[in-house]
Amino acid sequence: MLKYSPVMSDKLPVPYNADANLNGYIGYDISKSEECGFSVFRLNGYTMEIVDVITDCDDETAEGFIRSSLNYGANRGAYIAFYKAEGFREVAKTLGFRENSENILEGEIPELLAGHCCKNK
Repeated sequence: MLKYSPVMSDKLPVPYNADANLNGYIGYDISKSEECGFSVFRLNGYTMEIVDVITDCDDETAEGFIRSSLNYGANRGAYIAFYKAEGFREVAKTLGFRENSENILEGEIPELLAGHCCKNK
């Protein structure tokens, strides 16, 4: 079982730990008692940016990091999310992120957090 725990920048790895404007999640594989990756994001009031998602695990683990990050932002007033991470772009697109005119993935957080059964209605 995986556990996603929110952390402030000082708990994130280098180079993210030096930027006080960043937040993130660290994932823990409880069965193995070890870390399984992390996500990094920045809140900008009404918007948020997912800066990085790092894991050696599968796409479902990456989706967990993305969803956790989106939920954190939504609970703090963010409505629009930008996915600026290099990795797991296909996972982000599966959640509903769409490329804008600047080739940055973006979406409305309530729609991104909706289950797959609620998409395309």
